[in-house]
Amino acid sequence: MATELINFIYATMYKRVNDPDSPYWLPTVLKDVRTPDGHTLNPLNVDTWDIGELAGAEGKTIGDTIASAWWIFVGAAFDDAKDRGVPDLPDNLDPFTSQRDADHPYPTLKLTSVTVDGLPNASVGELQNLTPTGNGYRGTIRVTTAAYDTHGWQKQITVKGTYSLVQHVVVIDDTGGDDLKPPTKVLVNGLEGVEWPRQEIEGHGQFTMTAQDLAFDVVLRAEATGTGADRIPQLTVESITVASQPTFHLDEKSLTIEGSTIDQATLDIWKRAAADAFNSADAGKALTGKLVDTLADPSFRDQFSSTVTAQLVKALDGVLGAVPTGSLPSDDSGFPAKYGPLELYLFDRLRASVNDTGSGFYPPTVVLGATDPTLEPYGLGDLDLGSYKIGVATADLGFKRGSIKGISNVLIPVKDAALTDGGIGATLRFGQLPGDAKVPAPPLTITGRWSVSFPDAAAAAAAAPEHATTNDDDTIEGDITIKIDQPSATAGLSFSGRDADELTIGLDALTLAIATKDLQITVDFDQPTIWKAAIEKVLNKDEVKQKIIDGVQSTADTHRADIAKELTDNARTVIHTKLEG
Repeated sequence: MATELINFIYATMYKRVNDPDSPYWLPTVLKDVRTPDGHTLNPLNVDTWDIGELAGAEGKTIGDTIASAWWIFVGAAFDDAKDRGVPDLPDNLDPFTSQRDADHPYPTLKLTSVTVDGLPNASVGELQNLTPTGNGYRGTIRVTTAAYDTHGWQKQITVKGTYSLVQHVVVIDDTGGDDLKPPTKVLVNGLEGVEWPRQEIEGHGQFTMTAQDLAFDVVLRAEATGTGADRIPQLTVESITVASQPTFHLDEKSLTIEGSTIDQATLDIWKRAAADAFNSADAGKALTGKLVDTLADPSFRDQFSSTVTAQLVKALDGVLGAVPTGSLPSDDSGFPAKYGPLELYLFDRLRASVNDTGSGFYPPTVVLGATDPTLEPYGLGDLDLGSYKIGVATADLGFKRGSIKGISNVLIPVKDAALTDGGIGATLRFGQLPGDAKVPAPPLTITGRWSVSFPDAAAAAAAAPEHATTNDDDTIEGDITIKIDQPSATAGLSFSGRDADELTIGLDALTLAIATKDLQITVDFDQPTIWKAAIEKVLNKDEVKQKIIDGVQSTADTHRADIAKELTDNARTVIHTKLEG
């Protein structure tokens, strides 16, 4: 199957999805995404994100910081117990110290009541890894967040909520060394707020942080679903994965912290530990993972699929016109194997469009809009019709200032358009409409001036003295009208260009299908002549009719590149106008 058409459509929409002035701008499209159960994308609200254990060197440092803060709290509780006369206390705490619990050595972080603002503020990258599927294509799109700082958006994602930072600590015998040791076997009771020798302690509060440089890789599948006249396009978000680890920045001024073991003496130490926890690599990776998991949940993926499908349908309906359910053309037999179901669907949409009177691709509309060359009427110029015997003299037949009226009375029925290896082949049927104020009624009519000139004037005069006395210039002229009943032409169209703004339509072939018997010729004479019957007979010869047909064909061939440019300009204008909406 071919990928050119899909790349063309994506490149066309890519510009608009990333254009703040376009109705397809991604932030505008995404900001109203809502799942059936009421969850929104902006803001994204999450009950709980369990960040989990913060391990490694950063986790060790955070845990050690919390253990040291707890030891200060233990010391204050010990002094208070001494003052209260609690019995059986050691003289002091010098033989002991605090340490992270070897059974739970690292701190854990949990976020609750999370609100994420700014996710719709995104842009898309190029389409990558485009491959065929059974009914369409699959490709990957890079979505980069925090893309804009206009229209009320900021170049950052904001994450707010509450948090819980937990660390398991123990009291150990202070024998030196940094290795984690088991709790002391010495029992100390009566310290208020302290669970000796092992305690799980928590700090909690409010937090606000920002994220930048977050990007996702979205695998998107484009297909035509359904059968026959009921087919519709479908975009499906198959997966969302993180493409870049964002930079998280904690707003430390917004950070609050409290807990049963946190007092004024340990508050700053705890805040430092909490800040280090949020800024740790493990927290950043885990938070990114939770965010991606939330967006990749089926409820959101299904809604994203519905949203992007709606945008595709909006674009197709805007450019090609809406197709009533059950009325899509579906006679697709015999097309080249390289075209799959999605290409056939899009081609059928185009076939429907050229038969829609309200479409910018409706053939009469295209013809009437052409200006270089003008196609209604279409100027033929002069034609040489050859030399013939008129009576005993040889005469040269000419055709001047020819013009065709009725080219705009043309249709391309669905059955007369087909996909080819090179693009599209179509048969243009003229004289199919009754005519109105803009479109001439049938038949297709050629008008102009005919002339008969006698190179050997003396011979003509000898043969017919009346000619010499009535035609001093040795030429007889008059008007000619040629009516052609429902002629047709076959056209071969090719397409190139990266997107709609660069679209180029090639008119690779334009061949008339007109039989001489279908030409009805009527001539008028500027002045009376005895050659009237002979001239009419000559002008109605099949040989002369064929020369007229060949002359029209030759003129069309000469203007083929200009006609192709008109088709290109019209298509570009229609697509641009419809998509700017």
